[in-house]
Amino acid sequence: MRYAIFSLGLILVMVGCTEHRAGHSESEQGAANEQNKAAAAVSGSPEFSVNVRFSDAAKKKLIDSKETIIVAGYFTGNPKQGTELRYLDIKSGQVDLGDVEAEIHPGETATFNDLRLKPEALARIDSQGPHILISVLSGRKSSKDNLLDCEAYDGSFDSVHGRTIDIPCQLIEERFRRQGN
Repeated sequence: MRYAIFSLGLILVMVGCTEHRAGHSESEQGAANEQNKAAAAVSGSPEFSVNVRFSDAAKKKLIDSKETIIVAGYFTGNPKQGTELRYLDIKSGQVDLGDVEAEIHPGETATFNDLRLKPEALARIDSQGPHILISVLSGRKSSKDNLLDCEAYDGSFDSVHGRTIDIPCQLIEERFRRQGN
């Protein structure tokens, strides 16, 4: 008997969770759902990883000089209508959601788990969700200047979630050598 009452109570709770709450418009509920989706999208682990692929000359120079590599990810989002200016990056006009950074050695993969995006900022982005820009540079241990010319990755968070992104790099001097010939 008590299991039947417990089951009935559980069913009532589940049904109650799916009904619309009185006093909230469809658009408010839709916005809340979008915010919950965005927060859920950035809470799973592992998030993503980055494999940096080097030209032969870049790999040799980095290994010979015991140089590290910095892999950085910058999360932004398009602001919702009416977002206060204090939440926007002045240069890009985007909402800054946070960033991640890893320092690795040649041949290693940068793995980013347990992202901590700013919840107050997530609430201020539109339904397109979080966006990520991934860039790679040398760690500047052996040189005060960046040694690498790497492609950047620019896409939605969904496009990297659970994946390994491949980023090709060469030495800056290799790029200029090719352009000069």
